[in-house]
Amino acid sequence: MPFSDARAPYTPFLGLPVEGAAEYGIRQRPVEELRPQFEAVLHDPTVIEFGWQQYTPYDPGPFGVHYIWVRTVEEPPTATARDLWLMDGGCPSLGDTYGPNREHYRGPDRGRFERVMALHHALEGGGFDDALRQAFGDPTAVTVRRDGIRVAPCDHD
Repeated sequence: MPFSDARAPYTPFLGLPVEGAAEYGIRQRPVEELRPQFEAVLHDPTVIEFGWQQYTPYDPGPFGVHYIWVRTVEEPPTATARDLWLMDGGCPSLGDTYGPNREHYRGPDRGRFERVMALHHALEGGGFDDALRQAFGDPTAVTVRRDGIRVAPCDHD
């Protein structure tokens, strides 16, 4: 008799479907589910590169993606990844949202902003952490360009 969990199985383990999540865990998703958000940013002609750091903190805490950044053709070539962090209002050419519920947008291209933010939320949400750690390691800085992905060790915390 199948499990009664309403969520569909997501990861085979020794040939058996796995359903549910640990009490404090985040349901891990297959990397293929990240493809639409990833490719929407990767194939934007105004985006030169984007990236993030991924690591397990030195202080107790789970592995995760941090410091997501985007460089567009409008950004100065001297801007560092830190200058372009999305969490710090970086990448000014993307614009931003404001208002009590962040419902208003100011900037050159709301569609591009929304595509970048969808990728940002997917990466930072934790649902792809297992796939990202397996693909790129821990601790690493990941830089994505149309011609490939560069992975390097990173300092963190």
